[in-house]
Amino acid sequence: MKILLSLLLSILGLQAGSLSLESYLTAVDESNAVSAMKAQTASQAASQRSQVQSEGFLLNGELGYAAEKKSDRDALEYHISVEKRLYFGDNDTYLNALTLSTQKQQTLQLNQLRTIVYEQYINACAFQEKAGLLKDAQDRNIELTRLINEGVKGGEFDRSSLLRSELIVDDLQLRIRDLETQYNEALQMLQLYTRTEEEPLCQDLPLEILIDNNLEAESTLYSYLEGEISAASALKSFRDTTVQDITVGVGYDNEIDLTRAVVFMQIPLTQGSRRKSEREAATQSKLAAQEQLIFAKAQMQSQIRTYTTTQQSRQKSLKRLDDILIPKAYETSVLLLERFMGSEGSYLDYIESQKALFDLLLRGIDTRAQALLAQARIYRTLGIDPQKDIK
Repeated sequence: MKILLSLLLSILGLQAGSLSLESYLTAVDESNAVSAMKAQTASQAASQRSQVQSEGFLLNGELGYAAEKKSDRDALEYHISVEKRLYFGDNDTYLNALTLSTQKQQTLQLNQLRTIVYEQYINACAFQEKAGLLKDAQDRNIELTRLINEGVKGGEFDRSSLLRSELIVDDLQLRIRDLETQYNEALQMLQLYTRTEEEPLCQDLPLEILIDNNLEAESTLYSYLEGEISAASALKSFRDTTVQDITVGVGYDNEIDLTRAVVFMQIPLTQGSRRKSEREAATQSKLAAQEQLIFAKAQMQSQIRTYTTTQQSRQKSLKRLDDILIPKAYETSVLLLERFMGSEGSYLDYIESQKALFDLLLRGIDTRAQALLAQARIYRTLGIDPQKDIK
């Protein structure tokens, strides 16, 4: 087993009542954040649907008085009708495309919320692991301080050695408090997006850095943008209809014939500036959706290339830490401790070896956390569900 893994597990151990990453990601589905997201997208979709939907039947009534008429019976004029606006554009195609686009948007946003939780889970675990390492270092230095204090009393060390050892313990305590504060901040974010009270398990995060070569194919961002193009194209086709709508009605007019109803139809004879603006807006919306997809693809391909190169560098760094640097530092610290306990070595050499070991262990935690965070962030940008990596 690798040195880094064995040290972390021996320091942290399994936590009772902890929640796994999978449980956190599943809990996102029932959170207030998802409810708010769904309500917002549903409201936006309803507003867009209303642009091409009929208002239903309209009741129209008119009442007037003609003073120039001689008969009082005929002085009162009235007209009453029921009207209905009919669309001739293909609004069903637009509504179907809009529904599909909304579904893809909600999937994209849900995956992005999950990756936010994944990021906070990584942060919380990194802070927890580093705090655990520093607590272990603090325990070792407290024991060392006790031995030095006995040595001062016996004349083997001067007081400066004791003060220096105590200073190291105090400095470690400050660093632990800072990490605990950062851990609590990450924990609050996890609870905000999942409505859970348990702390993260952290044993289910991968120690190795893996590179996914199929990121672009797994992206829901592209699927959503393509859906936006389909919806915008359908709306443009609807707006481009020559006779987009007419109004038909049936009514009664006492001035025409008291025994017959009136049937009428209203057909727009001119497109008007409003209709022209609607067409221009639909055209620009389609072009904007197309350009957004083109740019998103170019941007993501660039980010994926950068991400891959950086992750490869982190792979090499973590491998060197695990296979060479940490084992050497660990062995050096053990040997210097044996020499110190046998009164053959300086406690300063042992302190420096301990510092070097724990600095390398902390660097290993940071490197792994940075790699996982980079993965989570590109997942969030592309709308990839992080649950796919959970075995």
